[in-house]
Amino acid sequence: MTRTPAHTRDFLASRLNFLINIPEVLRLVNDITTCSIEWLDHPDLEALEHSGGRELFPCFTTYLRRHLMEVRGVIYPNLIENEHVIYHVIRLELADFQFYFRLRTTQTAFLLSPFHCRFLSMLFGRLVIQHLSLAAREQEGVYPFTAYSLEEHVVADYLQSLTLAPCATIKLDAQDNPYIGSMLYTAADLRRCGLLDRGREEAIIRAWRLFKRLLYYSVEGQRLFTGFAILNQNRPRSYYRRRWPSLLWFHEANYTSLDQGLQALRQFLLNADGRSTFLAMHSGQIVGLLKLVQGAQRQLTTAAAWRAALPLATISHRGRVSFWVALKGRKNPRIRLSLLEYRQGHLHIPLFQDIFWQELERQLKEVCSGCPLEGAGVLARLKALLEVVRRSGHGAIFLLGVSQSRLNDPQTPIENQVKLAEPVPLAEPWLQHFTGLAKSDGAVILNNRLEVCQFRARLKPANICLLPDQDDLGSGMRHQVTREFSAYAPDVLGVCVSQDSYISLYRYGKLVSRLY
Repeated sequence: MTRTPAHTRDFLASRLNFLINIPEVLRLVNDITTCSIEWLDHPDLEALEHSGGRELFPCFTTYLRRHLMEVRGVIYPNLIENEHVIYHVIRLELADFQFYFRLRTTQTAFLLSPFHCRFLSMLFGRLVIQHLSLAAREQEGVYPFTAYSLEEHVVADYLQSLTLAPCATIKLDAQDNPYIGSMLYTAADLRRCGLLDRGREEAIIRAWRLFKRLLYYSVEGQRLFTGFAILNQNRPRSYYRRRWPSLLWFHEANYTSLDQGLQALRQFLLNADGRSTFLAMHSGQIVGLLKLVQGAQRQLTTAAAWRAALPLATISHRGRVSFWVALKGRKNPRIRLSLLEYRQGHLHIPLFQDIFWQELERQLKEVCSGCPLEGAGVLARLKALLEVVRRSGHGAIFLLGVSQSRLNDPQTPIENQVKLAEPVPLAEPWLQHFTGLAKSDGAVILNNRLEVCQFRARLKPANICLLPDQDDLGSGMRHQVTREFSAYAPDVLGVCVSQDSYISLYRYGKLVSRLY
């Protein structure tokens, strides 16, 4: 490689630092990871090498080789500092120079799943492709330009890459809850992703723009809830006729393009409910109506299964767009796995079961430092209790790690609670009792030894002013009071179980993690 005079370390560092601090980049990183980015001058190289790291640009490798500047990247996720602080490091190698960035949170740690790493790969890859890799030609008057925003590019690249080069295997536990593991890339995957399909990218971006416009759109005076099934335009419609017998096809003369706007699609939007029925979209046109039905068992454990999966998009009246893939579980109904969500103007990647339980264990070690979790099997029984409560269909609140001094303090915003004669441990004979107690209005309180001591506790407003939570699911009364109490008592972990089976962790007045 021939290095031009412009390729000095100071030049690249200043340019890179400028790009990383663009408001849109900071917003996307914070939305996805709740982390902020900071320049890292003196990284702990020994810790980085020990952790291994992952290639940052697997889906852009072939593309980047075409440019004059040699570009590589590595991400080191979930590093631990001082036993409690979790952080992530990104290393960029540009023209033989190395630059390091640290992703950190101020109060609560954020664990990165393979899906978060893939999204960050798309984000930093786009920055490199659109700006840094063209820097050498600026003296010739050639400047990077794109007709789409960075968010639109990254979303389209992220959704495409998951089917072309999967980053995770998806498996199901005994209750058909999905959990994930990293998947290694194959040479064939990387060749396939060497240059992402520009036509498909534009189709996804057009659909993404439409979905965002539909968020608060009403049809006949009612808030909208609809959905789309995104058919790969590289496959002929005959393929889907054979593979999806439950797809009701419209006549070709009545195919409707998304480019015609909301008025042309107005009546179509009522045909799908976004749960079991979806408008089939092929080559930017509405071509039919798909119903998800039961079928043979198939899980997303191979690259072929990922590429054959059908992406779904749900537009909710609650101001939310969700992208899913449907996989078939042990009991054969299709289980939708959420890959990306857009809520109240913010992007979000849900945390899956294994990441959620890791975060729960980490938080419990802080609020119940004197309680042995693994040795006594307490953590396993707490998981079992939460799983039973979430499947019962009743909402519930658990406050974990409440000290006796806080319970005795008259200023603690709790009232009308029912006290047990003595604290009861999380033991197998009592789990069904605790499930019944959780169905009462109010919170179940566990002390800092993870023993149940009170239930039906009414949480009073704590006179704490909290900014509105960007997560729309946190707007219910259970979520609100749990969040407020966690802000009042930062040494307590609040667990809120929604009626729709979501489990949310709150600490310091913030949503720490959520299991879908």
